[in-house]
Amino acid sequence: MKSTTVARLLVLVLVVAGFALIVWQLLASAPQSKRDRPGNTVPLVDVIDSGAADHPLVAEAEGTVVSAFEMEIRPEVRGKILALHPDFEPGGTIPAGSILVQIEPDEYALAVTAAEAEIAKARAALALEQGRRVVAREELDILQDSIEVDAASRALALRKPQLRQVQAELGVAENRLERARLDLQRTEVRLPHDVLVLERARVSGEVVAARELIGRVTRADEYWVELRVQPSLLSRLRARGEDTAGSRVIISDRKRRFVGEIVRIRADLVPGSRLAGVIAAIPVRNATGERLLLGSYVQAQIAAGELRQVIRVPRRAVQDNRRVWVVDVDDLLQARDAEVAWESGQHLLLTRDSLKPGDRVVVSRISGLVPGATVRSRLVDPDSDGNLPANGTEAKDG
Repeated sequence: MKSTTVARLLVLVLVVAGFALIVWQLLASAPQSKRDRPGNTVPLVDVIDSGAADHPLVAEAEGTVVSAFEMEIRPEVRGKILALHPDFEPGGTIPAGSILVQIEPDEYALAVTAAEAEIAKARAALALEQGRRVVAREELDILQDSIEVDAASRALALRKPQLRQVQAELGVAENRLERARLDLQRTEVRLPHDVLVLERARVSGEVVAARELIGRVTRADEYWVELRVQPSLLSRLRARGEDTAGSRVIISDRKRRFVGEIVRIRADLVPGSRLAGVIAAIPVRNATGERLLLGSYVQAQIAAGELRQVIRVPRRAVQDNRRVWVVDVDDLLQARDAEVAWESGQHLLLTRDSLKPGDRVVVSRISGLVPGATVRSRLVDPDSDGNLPANGTEAKDG
């Protein structure tokens, strides 16, 4: 019995030993992997060309379209409205020199005739008085040896006061005629330039008083746009002069485009703000015949000169503390203090001294990296969203 138990144990030990030998041989003969353990990955960042160049300055502003020369039509004489121009309706265009309003002229024509008659009467009186003076002089010459006449009496004898009176009456009559002719001329309301009608307040057949409102018009060749800009910009703007053009302005309402110029620079700040006001003039119709509506809110791009040797970068590349990340000539990530020379929309212009030679500005997000880290760089288009390589190809790793 005892020998049987020993035999069983011996068989079990042999089986375990054989199984262990087989496992060892399998492990020893297993193929070895030739893959090396991966090393640290060098991060890839997007950069833009940071070379200095001359850049034109464009200031962005917003404003409202207003009338450049709005005026109220008020006749200078009273009377019945005989006729209005057929286009004297809101939105109508009336050519220069046309009669906008015709006041009935009969009363004023009669006044001219009456004034002419008064002049004829005054001239006849003057002729009669001049004849009386001749007779008086002859009589005085006959009597001058028999009587002594002082200067005052001599003037009376020669009818000088009477002559001055009839001359004055003639002058009054002539003034009355000029006034009557002027009133007759004022029965027709004309303007020396094309106008757009904004409002009509009276109709033909109505009787109006002098200076009573007939309607409102504005010049049909030019609108104004009131813009608000930073006061620091004013030194770079130029208003239109007699022989010089103003700073160029492009006005847009996102559908239409108009090219104009600065015509006025206000001397005070816009009420309720710290912004300066400038006025741009634009044509009423653009090159394609389109027209803006008065009161439209528009965007403007104002040409403000040029900055020399500055670096243009997207606004996203500059951090809140005015710092930019760059990849230097040794392909190391660095942080530089940025001196902003100009801000416009989504781009900034940095002074050339903000960067060092060979720096490339990083426009992608920097996460978990510190200055001095080694990186690879990819050149992208500065006007893209930062995800497209420049020219559609990935730049050579730095």
